[in-house]
Amino acid sequence: MPDEMHLVDLMYPSEEKKRQHLERGAALAKLPQDYITNLELEQLSRLICPEYAMNAQRVFTQLSTDPETLNYRLDILEDFLNVPALEAVLYENVHKLYINEHVNVQKLGLADSFFALNQRLESLKTFIECITKCHEFCDKNKQKFHSTALINLSDYFASVYNSDYFDEVKRETDECLRILAKGVKSVTVGINFDDMMRPVEAMLLSVATDPIKKKGRFDWIFKHLDGSDRAIGRTHSLYNENGGTNDLEAPLFRELKEVNSEYISHLDTAIRAYFKKSTEDILTFESQMSFYIGAKRLIEAVRARGLDMCRPKYLPMEERRMNAKGVFDLSFYIQMVGSDPMGSLKGKIITNDCRFDDDGRFFVLTGANNGGKTTYTRAIGIIQVFAQAGIYVPCTECEISPVDFIYTHFPKEEEVGLNTSRFTQECKQFKETVDTATRYSMLLLNESIQSTTPTECVYIATELTKIFRCVGVRGVYATHLLELARSLDRLNEEVEGDTKLVSLITTVDTSDDNRRLYRIERAAPQEFGYARTIYEKFGVSFEEVKRRQAEANRA
Repeated sequence: MPDEMHLVDLMYPSEEKKRQHLERGAALAKLPQDYITNLELEQLSRLICPEYAMNAQRVFTQLSTDPETLNYRLDILEDFLNVPALEAVLYENVHKLYINEHVNVQKLGLADSFFALNQRLESLKTFIECITKCHEFCDKNKQKFHSTALINLSDYFASVYNSDYFDEVKRETDECLRILAKGVKSVTVGINFDDMMRPVEAMLLSVATDPIKKKGRFDWIFKHLDGSDRAIGRTHSLYNENGGTNDLEAPLFRELKEVNSEYISHLDTAIRAYFKKSTEDILTFESQMSFYIGAKRLIEAVRARGLDMCRPKYLPMEERRMNAKGVFDLSFYIQMVGSDPMGSLKGKIITNDCRFDDDGRFFVLTGANNGGKTTYTRAIGIIQVFAQAGIYVPCTECEISPVDFIYTHFPKEEEVGLNTSRFTQECKQFKETVDTATRYSMLLLNESIQSTTPTECVYIATELTKIFRCVGVRGVYATHLLELARSLDRLNEEVEGDTKLVSLITTVDTSDDNRRLYRIERAAPQEFGYARTIYEKFGVSFEEVKRRQAEANRA
């Protein structure tokens, strides 16, 4: 097979781009990896690509900043979306190419029985059929493809299908199968016995084109009792020089294979030359293809449940902007699907908008408990990750600048509260963030700085927010620290920087028992929180207890 024939890379438009991205991924791996857990990327990777979850996670954590590569991937995804049969044809046949051929065809020359040889050849026949089906489908639908990758894939299958190599493989396979089907219906094996009529030696006498017909009970034994046949192979003894016994079947088959070597040798050479370099390509291609198929299925499932995902439009990295509409948290979506697998989620999952620009790049988000602060913060991070993976993002519209890295700090519930050791750990984490973050980084905080006294929490959070403005990071800080949110206008005046600090709030319906609306708005922080509505919801009310005590005293 010609050396220039290679399966198409579905992730990178060139070897140079691939090298750059792998180097970038290695550099990012040295930075804090909290965002993988906090944005639930492991779960999202399994959702999109169950069989190759680690490969999907590698794409997510690479955080590509190259628009050419990202649009290259998005074009491929849209071909899968717009040509529905593409998924079925490619997945079925490429999967067979890997599972079937890499196991069996490479072992063609190692067959140790006619049964094994026939299996190898049938597997090779499957390879031929898979290439043929892929070629015919791609050739028929090539005009529908818009991505460079799938157009090149069509050319690849055409080049294989029309090559002298492929033609030779087809001819040789047909010939071998014909020989096996017709030419080797039976073999005659000569067996020598010792004085006790025990078989001690065996040799190949002939290869027949017809099956042996049943004769009289003893005719076939005694027909040549007084004669002799000349072996066409070596004599193989049951006993070896160490006194043990030998397997007579394997050496006999080796001689049978030598009889047909003219059919096997050319075929075996051609197959090994091809699969030596293509098996790894097929595995890589299958895992990449599965990533797009999984993304396609997720998009279709989301849309079927009344939400939407869209293609992001990339803005220059220097602009440090995001304008996303109809944003929702994909992790929360998964939870909702788990509780109601078939129902519509329209209206059950509230969507919001998000805008990072000169009018606001770092947001302090306050508001009611269970009001949607965490889901909103996480949703922003997932949109950034998906956009920089080169797939659709969970919102209806999206313009976005890539970030160089995503820093997160989401303490677990059990870690929130006065805890000296926990506070020390937080300080170390923020030191690493401050030392490595740039004006092109994203920072997502969820109830951070809660492990010391309230007064100290406000002081430290304020100092950190001043640093964030100075460095120029963009992001969201979900917190209960109302004092911090109230100080943002003052901090914007005191600290130089082009990252404007802005207050966001979660909204409630004050006329309906402070019912959570899960809407996120730019507004000044409320003068009081809404934890008390949860407190009172469970009947823990001073007025209620006072009333019950009065009734008890009267009784």
